[in-house]
Amino acid sequence: MSAAGSPSLKRKPEQSQSSNDAAGKKLKIEDNLSFCNDPIVTLKVGPDLLPFHVHQNLLCKHSPFFAAAFNGSFEESAGSMELREDDAEAFDRFIQWLYRRDFAISPIGDVQCTTNRYQELVRVYILANKFDVPLLKNRVMAFLFDTIRLPDGSFRLTATPDCQFRPRSRHIKLVYTNTVKGSKIRNFMAAYCAWFFPVATFEKQVFWDRNSDNPEFLRDVMINLARRSNNRVGPLLDVNNFMEPVPDDGVTED
Repeated sequence: MSAAGSPSLKRKPEQSQSSNDAAGKKLKIEDNLSFCNDPIVTLKVGPDLLPFHVHQNLLCKHSPFFAAAFNGSFEESAGSMELREDDAEAFDRFIQWLYRRDFAISPIGDVQCTTNRYQELVRVYILANKFDVPLLKNRVMAFLFDTIRLPDGSFRLTATPDCQFRPRSRHIKLVYTNTVKGSKIRNFMAAYCAWFFPVATFEKQVFWDRNSDNPEFLRDVMINLARRSNNRVGPLLDVNNFMEPVPDDGVTED
């Protein structure tokens, strides 16, 4: 069982090469948050309504979504909430992060491992977006940068051409279906495709056919291709281009 009483994932949390303070912030011990007499709420997630038991104050401190639900006059204020439409595995990672500021993720490896990794990260980001948790969104972005970059700052795509470290069309579609225009993870996906896919990719009809049902993505790619043709500095050189602003409460400057 995890710290929150949920079914735990067996993998040990991977240590990110991009630190948690990639946006210029560091987490601090929350002096004003105590688990003494903190009520436990039950969150029932996914079609099977898997139960997660979480400290209410911790949950509400980091998520305005849950603060409105449990501290308001809604039915959830009784201590239970159903989230049928959400992914239970991604929610488990959210709870892991809530208690440990990290979560288990598939390692960087062969194509299948990397595909799983993107799928897991995208789903966590979507939950963080729904629950309005910018710190968790930034943690996901740090993991994404670790997926495409080596510790020395070079990109894995050129360093190890035998492995494919790019997101797939299904990951991109999942992002664009569940986020809005201007989302940082949308910007990441479009920038990666425009700056690191070879020109031959865009010359083949298969790329356009595969993404024909995702016109907003194609628009964003075209904008990034225009920037690339003008020899502007690529946005993927700096993880901070994709970080969310974080309220001062709960973080300190370096």
